Amino acid sequence: MYLLKKSIFVLKNYGLKAFIKKAIRFPINRLNLLRQKRAEEKAKKNPQEVINILKSFSSNIPEEVFDFSWNFYNGLIRPMQIKEEFVELLKIFQELNPKYILEIGTANGGTLFCFCKLAQDDATIISIDLPEGPFGGGYPEWKIPIYQAFAKENQKLYLLRKDSHQQETSEEVKKILNGNHLDFLFIDGDHSYEGVKKDFEMYSPLVKKGGIIAFHDITKHPPDTGCEVEKLWKEIKNNFDFKELIKDANQNWAGIGVIYF
Repeated sequence: MYLLKKSIFVLKNYGLKAFIKKAIRFPINRLNLLRQKRAEEKAKKNPQEVINILKSFSSNIPEEVFDFSWNFYNGLIRPMQIKEEFVELLKIFQELNPKYILEIGTANGGTLFCFCKLAQDDATIISIDLPEGPFGGGYPEWKIPIYQAFAKENQKLYLLRKDSHQQETSEEVKKILNGNHLDFLFIDGDHSYEGVKKDFEMYSPLVKKGGIIAFHDITKHPPDTGCEVEKLWKEIKNNFDFKELIKDANQNWAGIGVIYF
Protein backbone atom coordinates (compact mmCIF):
# COMPACT_ATOMS: atom_id res chain seq x y z
CA MET A 1 0.00 0.00 0.00
CA TYR A 2 2.86 2.40 0.88
CA LEU A 3 4.58 1.76 -2.46
CA LEU A 4 1.33 2.34 -4.34
CA LYS A 5 0.72 5.67 -2.57
CA LYS A 6 4.33 6.70 -3.16
CA SER A 7 4.07 5.82 -6.85
CA ILE A 8 0.88 7.83 -7.29
CA PHE A 9 2.47 10.78 -5.47
CA VAL A 10 5.53 10.76 -7.74
CA LEU A 11 3.44 10.43 -10.91
CA LYS A 12 1.09 13.23 -9.86
CA ASN A 13 3.73 15.70 -8.69
CA TYR A 14 6.81 14.90 -10.80
CA GLY A 15 5.55 13.16 -13.93
CA LEU A 16 6.20 9.94 -15.79
CA LYS A 17 9.91 10.57 -16.39
CA ALA A 18 10.66 10.90 -12.67
CA PHE A 19 8.50 7.84 -11.90
CA ILE A 20 10.38 5.66 -14.41
CA LYS A 21 13.71 6.86 -13.06
CA LYS A 22 12.71 5.98 -9.50
CA ALA A 23 11.27 2.64 -10.58
CA ILE A 24 14.56 1.67 -12.26
CA ARG A 25 16.54 2.71 -9.18
CA PHE A 26 14.27 0.91 -6.70
CA PRO A 27 15.71 -2.65 -6.98
CA ILE A 28 19.26 -1.25 -7.07
CA ASN A 29 18.63 0.73 -3.90
CA ARG A 30 17.12 -2.31 -2.20
CA LEU A 31 20.17 -4.40 -3.11
CA ASN A 32 22.54 -1.71 -1.82
CA LEU A 33 20.57 -1.52 1.42
CA LEU A 34 20.87 -5.30 1.87
CA ARG A 35 24.62 -5.11 1.30
CA GLN A 36 24.93 -2.30 3.83
CA LYS A 37 23.03 -4.30 6.45
CA ARG A 38 25.30 -7.31 5.93
CA ALA A 39 28.36 -5.05 6.18
CA GLU A 40 27.03 -3.58 9.43
CA GLU A 41 26.53 -7.03 10.90
CA LYS A 42 30.09 -7.99 9.97
CA ALA A 43 31.51 -4.75 11.36
CA LYS A 44 29.56 -5.12 14.60
CA LYS A 45 31.07 -8.58 15.14
CA ASN A 46 34.63 -7.50 14.35
CA PRO A 47 34.96 -3.74 14.93
CA GLN A 48 38.73 -3.89 15.43
CA GLU A 49 39.25 -4.98 11.83
CA VAL A 50 37.24 -1.96 10.68
CA ILE A 51 39.14 0.37 13.01
CA ASN A 52 42.52 -0.87 11.78
CA ILE A 53 41.61 -0.26 8.14
CA LEU A 54 40.25 3.21 8.89
CA LYS A 55 43.38 4.20 10.79
CA SER A 56 45.65 2.96 8.02
CA PHE A 57 44.00 5.12 5.36
CA SER A 58 45.71 8.39 4.51
CA SER A 59 45.15 10.86 1.66
CA ASN A 60 44.95 14.61 1.19
CA ILE A 61 43.13 14.36 -2.13
CA PRO A 62 39.39 15.19 -1.66
CA GLU A 63 38.12 12.79 -4.32
CA GLU A 64 40.19 9.89 -2.95
CA VAL A 65 38.94 10.57 0.56
CA PHE A 66 35.32 10.71 -0.60
CA ASP A 67 35.64 7.53 -2.69
CA PHE A 68 37.11 5.64 0.27
CA SER A 69 34.25 6.72 2.53
CA TRP A 70 31.69 5.83 -0.15
CA ASN A 71 33.00 2.35 -0.89
CA PHE A 72 34.30 1.32 2.54
CA TYR A 73 32.68 -1.84 3.87
CA ASN A 74 29.81 -1.71 1.35
CA GLY A 75 28.63 1.68 2.55
CA LEU A 76 29.20 1.40 6.31
CA ILE A 77 30.17 5.09 6.54
CA ARG A 78 28.80 6.23 3.18
CA PRO A 79 28.12 9.98 3.05
CA MET A 80 24.53 10.93 2.26
CA GLN A 81 25.82 13.31 -0.39
CA ILE A 82 26.06 13.78 -4.14
CA LYS A 83 29.71 13.18 -4.97
CA GLU A 84 30.28 16.16 -7.28
CA GLU A 85 28.79 18.55 -4.74
CA PHE A 86 30.56 17.24 -1.68
CA VAL A 87 33.97 16.88 -3.35
CA GLU A 88 33.71 20.54 -4.35
CA LEU A 89 32.91 21.42 -0.73
CA LEU A 90 35.92 19.37 0.40
CA LYS A 91 38.16 21.39 -1.91
CA ILE A 92 36.84 24.59 -0.32
CA PHE A 93 37.33 23.01 3.12
CA GLN A 94 40.89 22.02 2.30
CA GLU A 95 41.76 25.47 1.00
CA LEU A 96 40.45 26.96 4.24
CA ASN A 97 42.74 24.57 6.17
CA PRO A 98 40.51 24.62 9.26
CA LYS A 99 41.61 23.82 12.79
CA TYR A 100 38.26 24.14 14.61
CA ILE A 101 35.34 22.33 12.98
CA LEU A 102 31.75 21.67 14.02
CA GLU A 103 29.38 19.32 12.21
CA ILE A 104 25.69 19.16 13.12
CA GLY A 105 24.36 15.80 11.95
CA THR A 106 26.82 12.88 12.13
CA ALA A 107 24.50 10.23 10.61
CA ASN A 108 26.54 7.56 8.74
CA GLY A 109 29.78 9.31 9.61
CA GLY A 110 31.00 9.71 6.04
CA THR A 111 31.16 13.50 6.05
CA LEU A 112 32.89 13.44 9.44
CA PHE A 113 35.48 10.99 8.10
CA CYS A 114 36.25 13.31 5.18
CA PHE A 115 36.56 16.36 7.43
CA CYS A 116 38.96 14.55 9.76
CA LYS A 117 41.21 13.38 6.93
CA LEU A 118 41.44 16.83 5.31
CA ALA A 119 41.60 19.04 8.41
CA GLN A 120 44.81 20.14 10.11
CA ASP A 121 46.79 17.37 11.81
CA ASP A 122 46.08 18.92 15.23
CA ALA A 123 42.49 19.98 14.51
CA THR A 124 39.64 19.96 17.02
CA ILE A 125 36.56 18.40 15.44
CA ILE A 126 33.12 18.26 17.05
CA SER A 127 30.18 16.31 15.64
CA ILE A 128 26.69 16.55 17.14
CA ASP A 129 24.02 13.94 16.45
CA LEU A 130 20.59 13.45 17.99
CA PRO A 131 19.92 9.80 18.93
CA GLU A 132 16.92 8.59 16.92
CA GLY A 133 16.80 11.89 15.04
CA PRO A 134 14.03 12.17 12.40
CA PHE A 135 16.36 13.20 9.56
CA GLY A 136 18.69 10.19 9.37
CA GLY A 137 20.54 10.74 12.63
CA GLY A 138 21.04 8.49 15.60
CA TYR A 139 23.94 6.11 15.00
CA PRO A 140 24.13 3.09 17.36
CA GLU A 141 26.58 3.05 20.27
CA TRP A 142 28.68 0.25 18.75
CA LYS A 143 29.71 2.65 16.00
CA ILE A 144 31.30 5.12 18.43
CA PRO A 145 34.78 3.47 18.44
CA ILE A 146 34.60 3.25 14.64
CA TYR A 147 33.87 6.97 14.34
CA GLN A 148 36.60 7.78 16.83
CA ALA A 149 39.04 5.97 14.53
CA PHE A 150 38.50 8.69 11.90
CA ALA A 151 40.76 11.10 13.76
CA LYS A 152 44.43 11.53 12.97
CA GLU A 153 46.89 10.85 15.77
CA ASN A 154 47.06 14.43 17.08
CA GLN A 155 43.50 15.48 16.34
CA LYS A 156 40.85 15.82 19.04
CA LEU A 157 37.48 14.38 18.02
CA TYR A 158 34.37 14.90 20.15
CA LEU A 159 31.18 12.94 19.42
CA LEU A 160 28.23 14.60 21.13
CA ARG A 161 25.14 12.39 21.04
CA LYS A 162 22.83 15.23 22.00
CA ASP A 163 20.18 17.65 20.76
CA SER A 164 21.93 20.58 19.06
CA HIS A 165 19.00 22.83 20.02
CA GLN A 166 19.58 22.43 23.74
CA GLN A 167 21.50 25.25 25.43
CA GLU A 168 23.58 22.73 27.39
CA THR A 169 24.85 21.29 24.07
CA SER A 170 25.88 24.74 22.88
CA GLU A 171 27.65 25.34 26.19
CA GLU A 172 29.53 22.06 25.85
CA VAL A 173 30.70 23.07 22.37
CA LYS A 174 31.95 26.40 23.77
CA LYS A 175 33.76 24.58 26.56
CA ILE A 176 35.51 22.31 24.04
CA LEU A 177 36.52 25.31 21.92
CA ASN A 178 38.01 26.91 25.03
CA GLY A 179 37.77 30.47 23.75
CA ASN A 180 38.60 29.63 20.14
CA HIS A 181 36.23 30.25 17.23
CA LEU A 182 35.11 27.82 14.55
CA ASP A 183 36.76 27.92 11.16
CA PHE A 184 34.12 25.70 9.58
CA LEU A 185 30.51 24.87 10.48
CA PHE A 186 28.55 22.20 8.58
CA ILE A 187 24.78 22.21 9.24
CA ASP A 188 23.08 18.94 8.25
CA GLY A 189 20.88 18.03 11.20
CA ASP A 190 17.24 19.01 11.69
CA HIS A 191 15.95 19.86 8.19
CA SER A 192 12.72 21.55 9.26
CA TYR A 193 12.66 25.33 8.80
CA GLU A 194 12.57 26.06 12.53
CA GLY A 195 15.20 23.41 13.21
CA VAL A 196 17.81 24.52 10.69
CA LYS A 197 17.16 28.15 11.59
CA LYS A 198 17.82 27.41 15.25
CA ASP A 199 21.09 25.62 14.43
CA PHE A 200 22.19 28.62 12.36
CA GLU A 201 21.22 31.14 15.05
CA MET A 202 22.81 29.17 17.88
CA TYR A 203 26.12 28.20 16.29
CA SER A 204 26.92 30.83 13.65
CA PRO A 205 28.06 33.28 16.40
CA LEU A 206 30.83 30.75 17.19
CA VAL A 207 32.27 31.06 13.66
CA LYS A 208 35.18 33.43 13.21
CA LYS A 209 35.24 36.25 10.69
CA GLY A 210 36.59 34.71 7.49
CA GLY A 211 35.21 31.28 8.42
CA ILE A 212 32.76 29.20 6.41
CA ILE A 213 29.26 27.90 7.11
CA ALA A 214 27.88 25.19 4.84
CA PHE A 215 24.28 23.91 4.66
CA HIS A 216 23.27 20.59 3.13
CA ASP A 217 19.95 20.01 1.30
CA ILE A 218 19.36 23.54 -0.01
CA THR A 219 17.50 22.38 -3.14
CA LYS A 220 13.71 22.10 -3.25
CA HIS A 221 12.61 18.75 -1.82
CA PRO A 222 9.31 16.91 -2.22
CA PRO A 223 6.80 18.10 0.43
CA ASP A 224 6.54 14.64 2.04
CA THR A 225 10.22 14.75 3.09
CA GLY A 226 9.69 17.60 5.53
CA CYS A 227 12.92 19.21 4.33
CA GLU A 228 12.69 23.01 4.46
CA VAL A 229 16.36 24.04 4.36
CA GLU A 230 15.73 25.77 1.02
CA LYS A 231 13.39 28.26 2.72
CA LEU A 232 16.02 29.41 5.22
CA TRP A 233 18.76 29.40 2.60
CA LYS A 234 16.80 31.80 0.38
CA GLU A 235 16.21 34.10 3.35
CA ILE A 236 19.84 34.44 4.44
CA LYS A 237 22.14 33.80 1.47
CA ASN A 238 22.07 37.33 0.06
CA ASN A 239 23.35 38.72 3.36
CA PHE A 240 26.73 37.12 2.66
CA ASP A 241 29.13 36.17 -0.07
CA PHE A 242 27.83 32.73 -0.98
CA LYS A 243 28.22 29.82 -3.35
CA GLU A 244 25.77 27.09 -4.34
CA LEU A 245 27.02 23.60 -5.15
CA ILE A 246 24.18 21.89 -7.04
CA LYS A 247 24.75 19.18 -9.63
CA ASP A 248 21.27 19.34 -11.17
CA ALA A 249 18.60 21.96 -10.45
CA ASN A 250 15.91 19.26 -10.79
CA GLN A 251 17.50 16.61 -8.56
CA ASN A 252 14.91 17.13 -5.74
CA TRP A 253 17.40 16.58 -2.91
CA ALA A 254 20.87 17.52 -1.65
CA GLY A 255 22.60 20.69 -2.85
CA ILE A 256 25.12 22.51 -0.67
CA GLY A 257 25.06 26.20 0.22
CA VAL A 258 28.33 27.82 1.28
CA ILE A 259 28.47 31.11 3.21
CA TYR A 260 31.73 33.03 3.51
CA PHE A 261 31.19 34.46 6.95
